[in-house]
Formats: sequence, structure tokens, C-alpha cells
Amino acid sequence: NLPIFTHNLYPAGAERMTGQLASLLRSALDSTATPLVRLDAELSIVRAYLDIEQVRFGDRLRYSVNLDEGTVSVMVPRMALQTLVENSVKYAVSPRREGGSIAVRASVGDGRVRVTVEDDGPGFDAALRPDGHGLALLDARLAMLFGNRASMRVDSRAGHTGVTLDVPDSGGG
Repeated sequence: NLPIFTHNLYPAGAERMTGQLASLLRSALDSTATPLVRLDAELSIVRAYLDIEQVRFGDRLRYSVNLDEGTVSVMVPRMALQTLVENSVKYAVSPRREGGSIAVRASVGDGRVRVTVEDDGPGFDAALRPDGHGLALLDARLAMLFGNRASMRVDSRAGHTGVTLDVPDSGGG
């Protein structure tokens, strides 16, 4: 005889996960979306993604989000932070038995918005940005949206990778 389970082990978690996945997909597939979104909207997508990945990785995935005052309403490229966080999960958390930590920071000042995604992964050669891959595509999007008024700085070595987007503050508040 097979054991009969009379209760579902994860209905609330599965329902929450389905909602987060739906939110993530809606944002990614919204063809009418503007190319710039408020930082708080972008971060809600990033948090939904990280919550989904946390189910997959458990305590192997650690993350923090630290925003300076006045940053929640600044405008950032849609899905830019999502791309960077996804890279950190893929290269810093997933392949390592001990997992990894991801930190998202944002600041605003002097008419600029700076958003950084850092991880404690193995690092990589920052000069290599293959066409069609995350960082190269993001760099191209920044150029298309802002011309030479935006930049992406990559600082990577063993144990630390940080990618900082520096874009004009378009006064989203």
C-alpha cells in the first residue's frame, strides 16, 4: 500500500510563487512598456525574481537591497537591474556549493543615478562582453536610451564583481 497524503505541503508558497512569476513575466513581455521605469517598480520585479530563486537555492542565495533616500522614484532602464541580478545568480550563486551574496545599492546626486549590483562570485574578465549576451545588450540599451550620457562600469576580480549603471536623473519623482 502506498501512503496517502491528505494535505498539500505547499499551497500558500506555490500560490505566492505563481503570482511572482506572473508579475515577472508581465513586466518582461509588456510590449507597450516605456523604456524607463521608476526604480521601485524595477526593484519589485527584481525582488519577485529573487524570491523565486530563493525557493530554488534556499540559504545558498543571500541578498540585500539598500537605497539612499530619494532614489525610489528615479527612472532607470526597464529590466536593467533584473539582467544584472540574473547574471549574479547564474555566475555567483548557482555554480557554487556555498552559494553567494548579491547586494543592490542605489544613490542619486549631482543629477545622476547610480545603481550597483555586486556579488561575491568568482569574477570574470570584464573586457569580455560577447555580443548578444547580458552585459553587451545592456550596454547597447544604455547607448540607445542615453547616448554618451550614461555608462556601465564593471569591476570584477576573484571574490567580487560589481556592475554600476550611471544614468542621468530624469526627475521621475
